[in-house]
Amino acid sequence: MEKLIILCPPGAFSKRDYDRFGIEFLKKNFSLKILNFTAWIYPELLKDKSNITYQCEEHISISCKDDFLAFDTEKDSLIVLDCFGQSKKINWVREQLRKRNSFFVSPDLNLLPLTKKNIFHFLRYLINFNVPPKKIFKFFQKRYYNLKKAQLPDILFAGGLASSKNSRIKEKISGHSMDYDVYLKLKDKPENKTANYAVFLDEDLVSHPDYIFNIDFGPPLSQFQYYSILLKFLKKFEMETNLKVKFAIHPKSRNNNLKNLLQDFDYSIGDTAELVKNSNVVLLHASTSISYAILFKKPAIFLTSQKLKKSWIGPRINYLAKIINSKVLNMDDDLNNSLNPQLLLKIDEHKYKNYLDQYLKTPNSPDLPLWEIFTKYIKSKQFVK
Repeated sequence: MEKLIILCPPGAFSKRDYDRFGIEFLKKNFSLKILNFTAWIYPELLKDKSNITYQCEEHISISCKDDFLAFDTEKDSLIVLDCFGQSKKINWVREQLRKRNSFFVSPDLNLLPLTKKNIFHFLRYLINFNVPPKKIFKFFQKRYYNLKKAQLPDILFAGGLASSKNSRIKEKISGHSMDYDVYLKLKDKPENKTANYAVFLDEDLVSHPDYIFNIDFGPPLSQFQYYSILLKFLKKFEMETNLKVKFAIHPKSRNNNLKNLLQDFDYSIGDTAELVKNSNVVLLHASTSISYAILFKKPAIFLTSQKLKKSWIGPRINYLAKIINSKVLNMDDDLNNSLNPQLLLKIDEHKYKNYLDQYLKTPNSPDLPLWEIFTKYIKSKQFVK
């Protein structure tokens, strides 16, 4: 049986990760290990006691170089599903694994159209948010290793046409996004026609754990600034549309005060796809969960504000709305003249189909569970002897 190692993304390995990486299926088809380098490379992510690691025998936490060397004692070839990202330490790990004649698969599955960054946006961010010098140094260090040290994967696992078009990657697996996997499980279930609500897709904008290891973006507003304007807007939206707003909490949310803030709203975590499927309309800023609005063909309304416009997320909101030809509402403005009833019913089906092809499912790829596609491809090629 081929040996498969997953270099899992930074953070506590959760039950959600266990499910979306198809661990139950993969461990039946491979000799599987999940290596988690968070304790060694980003220990700050594990300080929050709410981030509980899901216990499974395949998961191994690597807290230092010696831990990895103790694991890396065999010399046979491996398939490496590389989901970690770039850092000096993880590139050293990759170098050690490549010595075993391993084949690296890079998943490019959870795609989102992003505006191109430039030095002026970056400098504005540094000025507006008083980024400390240590974090700036880490940013340039990370970019240096991206450019100088990182090697191309042997295989690209593509989630749509917008996946890396680097022609030097010879092998490509045509697949779809992880959200499409969820869609496959729900698409044939009957829709609740009696539901009458809008769903807001939370992005944990004020405390997302990714801010710890990303210098090029951080909280665009303080918690007080953000929720003051957002919750006031959502209440106005309810009054103007007669639609209740349900709050889909981000699965990685670390905001311990959020449930207190949402006392006037229905909220839940872990069922975003179902909430979107049964909703009338989707409200968001620039969440990757826009995928569910596309897949279930729900109208999407994008929310911004004067302060959000000036932050890193402002251009993303406008660009994402433009991609699918949807409305952007400024939460600072009066809603009276903004909410045409047709706004809640209309989608641009051509734009939605293009988004599906570019970011959610490679055209003509099998309509099968993601990790079944992956396994069939690897087994057919016999990369590891």
